Amino acid sequence: MTNPIDPTLLMQGCPPPPEYRVDLRNWQQYPQKIWSHQHVDELFGTRTMRRAGPVSELPAAPRALDHLIVDAAGHAPMDWPQMLRTTHTDAMLVLHRGRIVDERYFNGMTPARRHLMFSATKSMAGLMALTLVEEGRLDADALVGSLLPELAASAWAGATVRQVMDMTDGVEFSEVYTDETSDIFSYVAAVGWVPQMRDPAESKGILAMLPTLQRLQDEPRGSAFRYRSPATDVTAWLAMRAAGLSLTRWLEERLWSRLGMEQDAYMMLDPAGTEVSFAGMNATLRDLGRLGQLLLQRGLWQGERLLPASVADILARGGDPRAFQYGNFPTRAGWCYRSQWWVNPNAPRSYAASGAFGQMLYVFPDHELVIVKYGSHPNPVTAVVDPIHQRAFAVLIAELERG
Repeated sequence: MTNPIDPTLLMQGCPPPPEYRVDLRNWQQYPQKIWSHQHVDELFGTRTMRRAGPVSELPAAPRALDHLIVDAAGHAPMDWPQMLRTTHTDAMLVLHRGRIVDERYFNGMTPARRHLMFSATKSMAGLMALTLVEEGRLDADALVGSLLPELAASAWAGATVRQVMDMTDGVEFSEVYTDETSDIFSYVAAVGWVPQMRDPAESKGILAMLPTLQRLQDEPRGSAFRYRSPATDVTAWLAMRAAGLSLTRWLEERLWSRLGMEQDAYMMLDPAGTEVSFAGMNATLRDLGRLGQLLLQRGLWQGERLLPASVADILARGGDPRAFQYGNFPTRAGWCYRSQWWVNPNAPRSYAASGAFGQMLYVFPDHELVIVKYGSHPNPVTAVVDPIHQRAFAVLIAELERG
C-alpha cells in the first residue's frame, strides 16, 4: 500500500519530491490544498491590496472553550478541538465585543499568512456594490445592459443591478461542484484554475466568458435565488464601472488602508489580468476579523465613518426568503441572500461571507460577535459542515452570554 502524503512535507526540498509538489493540476486536491490555500501568490498572478498607517490592535480577552460540546445532528458529540479537526480548520478567530476571545492556527497557518477566501470573496464584491448603491453612485434598478454595453447581447442584459447582486437575475448557469459536466467547471477552466480541463476553443478569462451566457431560467427574473459565481463577476464589473476603480483598489482605498490592518491582502488574477472577484481574495485571519468588526460597528471605526450605517443594516435585514427557497440549500433553511451575503434572520441572527472548503466570516449583530474561520476541507460543499458550524456557533454564543 502506498504511504499517504504527509501534508507537512508539501513543497519541501530542493526540489520537492514529485509526490509532494503542488501545481496548477493538483492545487485543489487534498491534501495539496492545505499548502495551496496559504500560498496562492506562488501559483497565480495577483494584485496587492495595501495596508497603511499604524496597526489597530485587537485587545485579548481569552476564554476557555475546549470544554464546549458540539452535538450537531448526524455527528457524534465532540468537544471544541475535535470540532476544529473534524471541519479541517486551518485557523479560527473569535472576536467578542471587539476583543479576541480565541485564536488558533493549524496546518502551518500563522497570524501573518494570507489564506484564500474562495467564495467569501463574493461578499467583498457585494460590499462594494451595496456601498455604491447607498451612496447614490450605482442605480440598483438600472438594467445591466444599459450600464455594461459589453453584456447587452447576453442573458444578463435585462436583469437589474439588484437582481444580479442578489443572484435572482434568472441567468441559466449550473454550479454543482461534484459534477464535472456542470457549467462551473468550464468557467473556472477559463479562469486558469484547471488547465487540464480547458477547451482551447472556448473563451479565455472572466470578461470573455460572461457574454457567452445566453440562456434564462424558466422563472421570472427577481423571483428565484440561484447560486452562480458569474453573477458575482457581473456585480463586481458593475461596481467597478460605477466607481472607476477595481475591486482591489476600492477595498484598499476604502478599507484596507484605513482599518489598521496588519498585512497587505491580495486578489487572484485570471489569465487576462482580471480580478477573480467570485473567489480570489486572500487575507490574514485578524485582518478579516477587523472587517467583520467594522460591519458589527455599522461602518464606524475609531470615530471615522468608513461605510454608510445603512450597509450593515441592509445586510442584517437580508433579502427575500421566498426567493431563497429555490436555491436548494437545505442546511440553510429559512435563510436569505442579500448583496452577495448569506443572511440568517432567525436566532441567533447573522450575516456571513462563506466559501468552499471552510472559509467564512460571520457577523452576529445581536451578540457583538465576529467569527472568522479558514479551512482546507476535502469536500467543497458547505452542506457537509453547515450543521456542525451552526451548532458550534450556538454553543459558543451561549457560553459567551454566560459572561
